[in-house]
Amino acid sequence: MKLTLIASTPGVDTLIATAMLTTTSGAAPSNLFHKLSSDTERVKEIVGRLEAQHGSILEHNRLDWLLEASEGEVLRVLLTSRFFRFTQLGSSRWLVSANMRTVVEYASEGGEFSELVLESIAEKWPQVHAFGRRKP
Repeated sequence: MKLTLIASTPGVDTLIATAMLTTTSGAAPSNLFHKLSSDTERVKEIVGRLEAQHGSILEHNRLDWLLEASEGEVLRVLLTSRFFRFTQLGSSRWLVSANMRTVVEYASEGGEFSELVLESIAEKWPQVHAFGRRKP
């Protein structure tokens, strides 16, 4: 099985930080987003405080991957998570789509796809990757 992240919503980490602050602040989400867009250190600090109780803050984005896998491997993922979307591109090539909450929650399933999908976010979103690595 081979998985490659090919696209994502721009500013995923800023969106997550905005969603986190929206739950505790009276400020308008658009104002928070614009302020955070120019403050990457603040975004890292906020996202580093992710908590499991606030999984919905990880839903405001979309990630897309190219997957090389058999139909059986895809079926195993589909049977354990209805939140991954698969589109077959060829006999063993798939377009996979999900949000960050799906990635983090699926990490607890274990197995090859779980490891691949979690590792695919490690470089671009290290704080979310670390959150997904925590044991429930």
